[in-house]
Amino acid sequence: MRQNVRRRQSGFSLIELVVAMTLMLVVMAAVFGVWFGLQRTYSFTDEDLTAQEQARAAMGEMVELIRTARCPDPAPSEELNMVIVWASPNSLICWSDVDRDLEHTLELVRFRVETDPAIRSLYRDTSESGDIWFTDAHSTRLVSSWVSNDDDNPLFTYTGTNGTPVEVSQVWPYQVIDPTEIREVGIDLLVDLIVDKAPVRHHLHSVVQPRNLRQY
Repeated sequence: MRQNVRRRQSGFSLIELVVAMTLMLVVMAAVFGVWFGLQRTYSFTDEDLTAQEQARAAMGEMVELIRTARCPDPAPSEELNMVIVWASPNSLICWSDVDRDLEHTLELVRFRVETDPAIRSLYRDTSESGDIWFTDAHSTRLVSSWVSNDDDNPLFTYTGTNGTPVEVSQVWPYQVIDPTEIREVGIDLLVDLIVDKAPVRHHLHSVVQPRNLRQY
C-alpha cells in the first residue's frame, strides 16, 4: 500500500518532462510562424494599399495638368512656343499651372519615369524659369519604388488627328518627332510591389485630350 502511494507522489519522470517541453516548443514555433506570417501579410497589404493610393493620386495629377496645359504668352523661346514641348514614351513636358496661383502663372512641368530597377519611381519636375533641362527644377516623387513602366511598357502613348499614332523617333531618347501633332495622350501607369511575382500588378489607364492645343 505504501509503495503505491510513493509512486503517485514521485511526480513526472525525465522522459515525460522532455516530451512535454518538446510539444510546447512545437506549439510555440507554430504560433510564432503564424504570427510572423500574419505580420508579413499585413505589411505587404499596407504597402500595396499605399502604392495604389500614390498611383491614383499621380494619375489624377497627370490628367489634370496635361488636360489644362496651355502655351505661355509670350513664350521664352521659339522652341518652347508649344503646349506640349517634349513627348517620349516615359517622359512628357508641357506648360501648366502647377501651383494654381491667383495669377495663373505657367510653369514648365515634366512627368518622367525612372526605370532603374533600384529606383522604379515616377517624378514630377517643375521649372518656374522655363528651363527645358530642368537644372533649377523642384522635383516631387509621385510614386515611390513601385513603378513598372519601361521601354516595353511605356507610360505615355500619343495619337494625332483621326486617332492615328504619332510617330516616335527610333533614335535616343525616343521622342515624338513633332509634338504639335499630338491630340490625345494615353496614360498607362503600372504599379507592382514585386516585379514578375504575385499578386498581379495594378494598371491605371486614362486618355487625356489637352483642351488648349493650337492648330498649327
